[in-house]
Amino acid sequence: MKNIILKYAFVLFVFLVIIINNNLNSQNISFFNDYLDNIEVFDEGNIKQIEHLPLKTFQVTNNALAYEDNAGNFKIYHNHYLHSINNFVSEYQASDNLIGFNMNTQLKVFDDGSHKNLSINTKEYFVSDDVIVWYDDFEKMLKAYYKKEVFELDDALATDSMNMVLLGENTVAFVDSKNYMNVFYEGYIEQICFADRVKSISAGRDIVAFVEEPVNNFQVFYFGEFLEIEGFEPVSYKTADRFVAYIDANNYLKVFANYQTQTISFDKPEFYQVEDELMVFSVQNYFKVYYNGKVFTLESYIPDDYKMNNNVLGYIDQMGNLKFFDGEKTTTISYESITDFQIHGSLIKYKFGVNSENIYYNNKTYKND
Repeated sequence: MKNIILKYAFVLFVFLVIIINNNLNSQNISFFNDYLDNIEVFDEGNIKQIEHLPLKTFQVTNNALAYEDNAGNFKIYHNHYLHSINNFVSEYQASDNLIGFNMNTQLKVFDDGSHKNLSINTKEYFVSDDVIVWYDDFEKMLKAYYKKEVFELDDALATDSMNMVLLGENTVAFVDSKNYMNVFYEGYIEQICFADRVKSISAGRDIVAFVEEPVNNFQVFYFGEFLEIEGFEPVSYKTADRFVAYIDANNYLKVFANYQTQTISFDKPEFYQVEDELMVFSVQNYFKVYYNGKVFTLESYIPDDYKMNNNVLGYIDQMGNLKFFDGEKTTTISYESITDFQIHGSLIKYKFGVNSENIYYNNKTYKND
């Protein structure tokens, strides 16, 4: 009994550390287009101009703004500094912590203020928050970049191609050249079973959920452990940050998190969707959100437009007002007719009228005028 108590005390401590780190790691970056078409970066309440012409392309993450300027130069704003990367980029993928980009056939990564070469010849690559996976066409090898190191996942010389690869935020499920399904996690590879026996699989942060034939039991790879959470195949399931939401064989909506299974609803939901630390779902037409073990009822209807990131949610209500759920409470932040809104980090950026843009962050509204 004492060992069980110590285990769960340790797990609780780990999750508290993770939550604190997540809040610290999100730098809450966005940008404004002002009325003169200048580009002003928003950096946790500080606003400064970085370009004087509209951007050609851009991608905003929790911690960075990656973009091609009006002349096609590739730049990254990160950690309060604007990095000029190159005078062109073939293609780029930005995640919360990593930015992978191609210069012709070369693959490079921007990681915490510096960039390095990963491959001189790659045709395809995948980027998640903490992992980049690619097939090195020169070495005929499936590789991964994780915590500033390069790992060899599989020697694909015989197949000369990449098999199935599925990325979570810091996990990778992949089929190797011997037709085994594997999980890459924290720098190690764990074999699951023959790929033909994997009926379905989904990867998230610190979790990979799967159904294995012929028994069809529901299992997870959770913080490095294999656990069975249901003896029967669920109707459906979706993974996010350290939890999996699923509809079980009885049509109950459940969540597995913190090594425990919680029944969220005994009524089958009309829908459910997960993102980062949140799940939104509908039961009897009520719009609800699950966060950190709690369920909040937000509305008695389903909003037409809503977006999630980290532990926050934005949506347009029936009156056309923009509302914001911050993990604890819901606040109406605009009564304007919104034309578009986005969530970056834990802030919400929204547009209305003619070229009007506001950012709501830390209970304060910032304007582009």
